[in-house]
Amino acid sequence: MKIQNKLTSLFAITLLVLFASCEDSDDPQPQDDQLAVPSTYEFTRNGESSVDYSGQTARLNMLAELKSYIATSHEGATLDEQKLLNMFANENDPFEDATLNASTKQLENKTFVADVEFFKDILSSAATVSVDAGDAAEGQGGLIARSPDNKILVDEKGWEYTQLIEKGLMGATFLHQIYNSYLTDAKIGNDVENEELSEGKNYTAMEHHWDEAFGYWGVNPEFDTEGDNQFWGKYTYGRESYLGSATALKDAFLKGRTAIVNKDYDERDAQRDIIYEQFEITAAATAIHYINESITDLNNADQGNLFHHLSEGYGFVLALKYSPYKQISTAEIEVILEEDFGTDGDFWTVTVEGLNKAKSTLVATYPSLKDIADEL
Repeated sequence: MKIQNKLTSLFAITLLVLFASCEDSDDPQPQDDQLAVPSTYEFTRNGESSVDYSGQTARLNMLAELKSYIATSHEGATLDEQKLLNMFANENDPFEDATLNASTKQLENKTFVADVEFFKDILSSAATVSVDAGDAAEGQGGLIARSPDNKILVDEKGWEYTQLIEKGLMGATFLHQIYNSYLTDAKIGNDVENEELSEGKNYTAMEHHWDEAFGYWGVNPEFDTEGDNQFWGKYTYGRESYLGSATALKDAFLKGRTAIVNKDYDERDAQRDIIYEQFEITAAATAIHYINESITDLNNADQGNLFHHLSEGYGFVLALKYSPYKQISTAEIEVILEEDFGTDGDFWTVTVEGLNKAKSTLVATYPSLKDIADEL
């Protein structure tokens, strides 16, 4: 009995020493299991992927097909108006990719509502102008040469249809959905389900909505710069050496999704703010890039390339309006598009002075671009 009492006392003393040692130690103590931030956009649950943004991938591919179809007019093809509108709304099996026709997805119902008719009018106009298209002239749509072997179809203002549709919908559909749908409190706020899995799925509603925002970025989940990057994915990597936006977006999307898994909602919100900021600065910087290109074209009296580059710049300036937290005002955007890019946006009337004014507005609004504005 004495031996047992001594052993019990020794055991108790040992426990006290160990406990005191742990309290005094500077080493971190084990925490609840927390997911570490991965290096690729791969998240799993029970050994299976918990990521799905197939609807977003479908819409990216729809826009790619729509642009390619419009571009056939550059070789003299006549565009079918109903086919163009069907591709926008995904009706009557308009796509060559049968999986797109079979999907329930479309571009039209995800486009900023106030601009839907604007884009439908552009599509209808493209079909009209493509019929026996002659040479474009001021006030008259048609074909204009960028080089001896490369013509583009433009409207009466010089707007290139392929670029206005592609760059325009990058903002009005893809950015609009990121900004005003999937990253809003209605989709990822604290009241959105993040405990129970969606019925029949391997993700929570909050996880899924964040993934859908990621899907509209258009990058491959491995973040391979040589991989299949579309639309905003292409342009964020294209500005990476100047802005670092692709890296900033990658880190923000990964950290935000990880924070959702870890139920760290302050971190989620901090990363959401970064995403808004980085898409906006990319759009502004890319607009300046095309303004620079357009100034060079004007100085070289290169009308075809001028209209091509102005159409791209117009689309990126337009994209700035969709962020609810944009730094630039709606009035400033309207002045750039309706005055600086030509009277009522008529590219035939654009001047170097007007383009420099637009550039100055953008640089003043985004001062981080000041030192690189001429290099973009």
